[in-house]
Formats: sequence, C-alpha cells, structure tokens
Amino acid sequence: MQDFAYLFRDSVAAWLQGRSDSRFQRYERHYRSDRATAQSREVFDLEQSNIRFAQSFSSGRRQFAAVSQSKAFVALASFLILLWSGTALLSSVGTKQPVAVAAVFGVVFVALRVKNFRARGQTR
Repeated sequence: MQDFAYLFRDSVAAWLQGRSDSRFQRYERHYRSDRATAQSREVFDLEQSNIRFAQSFSSGRRQFAAVSQSKAFVALASFLILLWSGTALLSSVGTKQPVAVAAVFGVVFVALRVKNFRARGQTR
C-alpha cells in the first residue's frame, strides 16, 4: 500500500490558492457572506459558519442545480438539443426538398461568415 500523505500538503495549498477546485470559490462566497452579516452583529463564529457550509453544500442536488445553472451547461444543453432536432428535421426535409435545404444551409453559412467578419472588424 502506498502512502500519499506527502500529497496532502500540496493539495491543501492548491485548495487554499483556489487552483483547480471549484469548492474553494463556493466556500469563499459562503465565508464572505457570513462575515458580512456578522460584521453588522459584530459576532462571527468560524466553527458555526463551517457547520452551516457543510450542511448547505453536502447534498448532491445543490451541486447539480449549480452546474445546471452555469452558462457552460446551458450552452452545451441548448447546442445538443438544437443538434438533435436539426438532424431529425434535416433527414426528414432533406429527402423531400434537397434544394431548399441546400439553400438554407448556404444562407446560414453566409450569415455566419458576415457576422464573424463584422465582429473581427469591430475589435480592430
């Protein structure tokens, strides 16, 4: 059996520096909000704050809710839904009217190129 205790110090340092661990940002937000509310009462108990943090973030449902509300997840989910519905629509319409589908693809391609060209022009 290998002893990985030597990695613990680096892991804790990485967590405290916020490297590659989303739990740090979540804990930091919780800690700062607790400190802000405690400043008004002039009493702050770190132990109680940590207990509240463990209770509020221990359930997996909250983690899924946080992930499902992120911009990346919403973008990925909408992309996959559009991809699936587009392929289903394309296969049914493409067999009956291939010229119309090709024309729509051409218009979409040109519109995306124009949008990309204008975006590059504005950044310069």
